[in-house]
Parts: sequence; structure tokens; C-alpha cells
Amino acid sequence: MRNLVWVILLVATARAQDLEKRNYKFCAPVDVVTENSCIAVQRGNSEVSCLIASDSSECAIRLAEGKADFGVFNADELLLINQFYPSDIEPIIQLKHRSKQLDEFEFQMVAVIPSDKTFIQITPRERLARLKNNGFCHPGFSQSQWLNDYILKYFENTLSVNPLQCQDNVTAIENEIINLKNFFGKACRPGEWASDESFDQKLKEKYPELCALCDDTAACSYDSKRHHGHFGALQCLTQGRGKVAYVALQYVQDYLQTNVSYQFLCPDGSILPLSTPYPCAWLQQPWSVVAARKQVADFLKQRLLDWLHNSDSDWKSSLSRIIQEDSRGINLAKTTIAKYLNGREIDVETCGKNIRWCTIGDSETNKCKWVAKTAKVLGVAPSISCIMSNSTFQCFRDIEENRTDIVVIDSNYGYLARKVHNLSTILYSETEMDKNSVTFAVMREPEEDNYLIKNFQDLSGKKACFPEYGGLGWLSFINAARKSNIISSKSCDYPLLVSDLFSGACAPGIEDFDHSSTAIPSDVSSKLCSACKNENNPSCAVDETNRYYGDKGAIQCLTDEAGDIAFIEMTNITIIEPNKYRILCKNGSLAQQTGLNADEQCALSVTIDSEVVGRDKDDEQISRMDTILALLKLEDWLGYRVNARRSIHIYGPFNGTKNLLFKDSSAGLVSTSSTKESVVAYKDLLNDIEECSNGSLATANLIFIILVALYHLLSSHVH
Repeated sequence: MRNLVWVILLVATARAQDLEKRNYKFCAPVDVVTENSCIAVQRGNSEVSCLIASDSSECAIRLAEGKADFGVFNADELLLINQFYPSDIEPIIQLKHRSKQLDEFEFQMVAVIPSDKTFIQITPRERLARLKNNGFCHPGFSQSQWLNDYILKYFENTLSVNPLQCQDNVTAIENEIINLKNFFGKACRPGEWASDESFDQKLKEKYPELCALCDDTAACSYDSKRHHGHFGALQCLTQGRGKVAYVALQYVQDYLQTNVSYQFLCPDGSILPLSTPYPCAWLQQPWSVVAARKQVADFLKQRLLDWLHNSDSDWKSSLSRIIQEDSRGINLAKTTIAKYLNGREIDVETCGKNIRWCTIGDSETNKCKWVAKTAKVLGVAPSISCIMSNSTFQCFRDIEENRTDIVVIDSNYGYLARKVHNLSTILYSETEMDKNSVTFAVMREPEEDNYLIKNFQDLSGKKACFPEYGGLGWLSFINAARKSNIISSKSCDYPLLVSDLFSGACAPGIEDFDHSSTAIPSDVSSKLCSACKNENNPSCAVDETNRYYGDKGAIQCLTDEAGDIAFIEMTNITIIEPNKYRILCKNGSLAQQTGLNADEQCALSVTIDSEVVGRDKDDEQISRMDTILALLKLEDWLGYRVNARRSIHIYGPFNGTKNLLFKDSSAGLVSTSSTKESVVAYKDLLNDIEECSNGSLATANLIFIILVALYHLLSSHVH
């Protein structure tokens, strides 16, 4: 027994010594730390190494995995982390602003009302009820506002005497507006109510009462733009326009100080003078912290405090500048994230149907769950749920059959989503300028300028390699072929037209029911698969069994001389020896030089890279608008917002993996009415195909009507 005790003590001592001597890994998001500052932290005899992550969610994951030891997180990030790792990560050091060392919280949101002697004589609930039809002064919403929607709407969403009532025939945001109007009567609630500008304007025109107390009712704004609208809200109160203002405490202390004409209204309906040392807050935001993984938290805390406050070496000074910035680290008693957040909750009731996001695979579903929880923290409504599927086409079926609502797709699948599964665009992804989908017609470069193909007319009788039937390569060729008159612009039977033009082709997926709404005759599909199938490649499928599937596969098809020309998206592949190929430009001429560096004027199409699609039914337009507004609001907070710290980068990599939920090429989201060149080009590419379908259908209907009329005319003559 004694020996066992000695072994345990030795192990514990060794572990403690190891923890004391080890090199601790500091994780920080790329928008907080640079590579240079990371190198500075690691210089000399540093006891800290540096890990740059894409965002704070990745840092939390690295801490939980044991791949990093500590990082800096604000309260909103802690709210998010606590939903995934409630016991794996501990706050160890509080970071208070240097000028606010006595403040318990980073900020507090309070409600202020005029002092009224009659308020003393009534019950707390009656005090709250007296707000009805007495006007509301709100600081408003703006891109420069550091408070998110959850915080800015907390008072109106938790006011016990005004429970939320939801109407099914309006959006979640309009329900919110109706609720405010019905209770307060009038208000000044400046700024952006909805992230879609035109919809926002319609709401303000429909509900002018919520701008009626503003200085500028037409613009729905205060004259004073200082302090993010908080001073404007307090002026609205002191000038008697509204009877309650919801603002940050610091602005009350600056603007009203201890003015006895006003008092705090507490969440339970009690009242306190402005002079109270303990104001009653509706919401309290804790300070940012240094948090560490649980296993090293106790050992790291004192060492880290010493490094931050005794910068006797360059690496400590560098670490201190990154972590403390304009704050000072303060020792925290041992606690959990939940206890530190002191009851901060994120469960507020909202209207609107849950947005069911179809995801593909574990990694994308995991990112979706982080985004959905972040949306809750930010106050984005309606709520989001994540439903995992196994493929893009399964997502199409799930949406079509009302099991899910949206999916983000590569624009390569845009035609198939519409034609086969009756889906439509919710929002387009605006692609970064140098990452558009650029489709070229590519040929092998002959040895002695003996080109088999010199123009589009020469394609007759040749063999073609397509990445995928119905994809961008296919559509871009169809569009170019119609314009150059090598296939008829009157017929819409594209598989037949292509099979008549070429002696053979590889169009992966043409035999797959996911790729066609109607059965394609076997002789046509067989011919359009004939270039795929040989001794090296027996398949025409859209998977790894087909050596010629996808853009890389189409080039392989060309290299193997199974085909004479390939229609590919160059942004999807890297070709080792580009000078072995030459491009056939969309004007029908050969590119002047070998290689694949032709400009976009030579491309068959230049379009966006992805889009969000969903159902487009008349009875779902409210849910559709809710989805649009929620996604645009997420972009506001999690996209490329200037000077914003994102808990998760919605367009960037997640946990080290790219192209999850959105493609990394996405710069933002734009509406279906966007006039951006690459968006218009994408819409035109799809519309050109659909115009043919509609035109042919109209022609067929006209012929049918004429034949029926002739039948009746002849019948009348016979009788």
C-alpha cells in the first residue's frame, strides 16, 4: 500500500513539473494576431508558442482537443463555447478595460423612465403595464453598433407584460414590429430593421408609428448620431416623446448622471433612483477573459499573470500587447463558463418557422451547428436547424419533399436543381472577383499545327468530354453551340442535338435519374456515354468509378484521347503541362497561343461559383423571406464585416476544412435582382436554356390549338 502511495505521489509530482516546464500554446484568430506578432511571442527563451486560427470557434475546438492551451474570448464567444464545451474550458483571467477597472461588467443595458410619485403606489406589474401606448426610445441598429440584435432587442423581447404574439402570414421581423407597435403605440427605433434594404423600407412605410418619435421621422433617425444612438434615445426620453428608454448604463451615467427626474425601471417592475450604486440591469455583459483548457488551467493562471504584468523580456511584452491591448488582466477565482456568464441566457422566443439547412457529411453539419448556435447568440430569427444528408442530390430531394428547406450548391448544379427538382434561388453567393467559375473549351495541341478543330463548325463528328451532364460545362457548350448555329436553337432536346452533332461523348450522369426529369432514349444516352467507356474506364457515373468524371476527369478524357475537346471550369483544376493544350474561344476562333491563360473574353462563360436554393411555392413565401433575412443578417455579423470580430467565419474554413456550408470563394450574398456582372451572366446562361423550353412549349401548344380548331372546322363541314 505504501509503495502505491509513493507511485501516485511521484506521478503527480512528475506531472506537475511537466506542466510547469512545458511550452504553452496560445491560440488566436487571424483577425486578432498576425504572423509577425506570433513570431515575436515565440522568440528567445519564450515559454509560449503561437497558433493562428481562422476564428475563435476554431480556437475553442483546439483547446478542447488539447492542441492549444489558452486563448482570449469575449462574452458572446463564451456563450457559444458553453453550448459545446461546458466543462472542458475554464475562464482564468478577466480582461477589464484600463479606464474601467472598478466596473463589474463590460456594459449593462438598463431601462430608464421619468420619476412619477404615482408609480410608488402601484404594483410592479402595473408599472410595467403603464408603458403601454406611452412611447419607446431605442438606440437603434447600425453597422458601427458593437451590440448585437439579441442585446438590442432584449428589453422588448423579455418584457413580461408584452408576450410575443405570432401571425403566420407575416415574417418574423414584421411580427416583431407589430408587437412593438401594438404595445408601445409609438417609438423611435432607428436604423436597419431588416437586412434587405427594400424590405426594410417597406416595413418603415407600413409601420411609421415606430419612427414617429424620431427627430427625423422620414429617415427614422435621431439628429445626434453620437454614441451609436444611445444619447439620441435619452434625448427622446428627456424631451418627453417617449416614456421609456432602453440604453447602455454608461450613457445614462454620462448624460443624466443622477438626475432625480428619472429612475431605473427593473425587469421585475421595481424602480430605483439613478443615484443607486447598484443599478438594476436588464442584461449584463461580462468582460472578455483568457480561458484555458481544464487540464492546464490551474498551472497556467499564475504563470500567465506573471508574464502579462512583468514584461521583463520581449516575448512577454509581445504576448501582453496581444492579450491585454487596452485592458488589464485580473485574477479570476476558479469558475466555469456558465458561472462566469452569471445567468446570461440565449433562449428568447421568436416567431417564424425553423430554417432547416441541408448539410452534407459530418464536418459540414458540425459547422452548421456552430453557425446555428451563433445565430441564437446574435439574436438572428428564425432559428436554424441542421439536417445531414449524403449528397447534393439527396438534399435536392429532401427540399423538394419538404424535409429540409435550403442548401448551398455549386453553380454547376444550378440547372439540375431547377430542371429536375423544381428548386429556385434564395440568394446568390457573390464570388470573389478572381474566383468566378470560368468555363473554357480545351483541345490537345497537335504536334505540327494540324488542328482537328479550328472553329465550332469543325466539332461535327468529333468526340466531346463533359465534366457532368447538366453542369456548367454542358450548359456553356449548349449556349455557344446554339449561337454559332451548329445545333438548332428551335429544339430543346439537347441530348439528341448533342448526340447528332458528335460521333461520341462522355457526359457523366446522363444515365442517372438525378440528372434528368424525363427518360432519355437509350440510344442517345449510350452515345453520350460512349467516350467514357473503354478498357480503362467502364463507367459513365458521377463518382470515383468514372475516371472521366468532373473537370479533372474531362481533362483526363482529353489526355487519353477518348475525346477531342473538353468543356471545363478552369478554376477547379490545376494542369501540370498547360502548353499541351489550346483553347477554342467563344467567338469560334483558336486562342493565339498555346496554354490555358486565355482571358475571360475567350471563355464560354464567366459566372458566380455558388448559390443558395430552396422551394419556391406560393404558400411558402413568408418562410422564404424569413430565410433571406436571416441569412443576410448572418452575413452582417459573420461575413466580411469591417472591424468585426467573428466568433465563426461563415465563408471561411471551419476546423481546418474549406468549402463547408459556403464555398471559400464566397464574398457575400446578393439578392435575385442583383445586377452584378457574374450574377447576370449566370442567370442569362440558365435563362437561355429555359427560354428554349418555354418557347418550344408555347409552339407545341399553339400547334395543338390550331389542330383542334382545324378538326372542329372540318367536322362542321362534314356534318
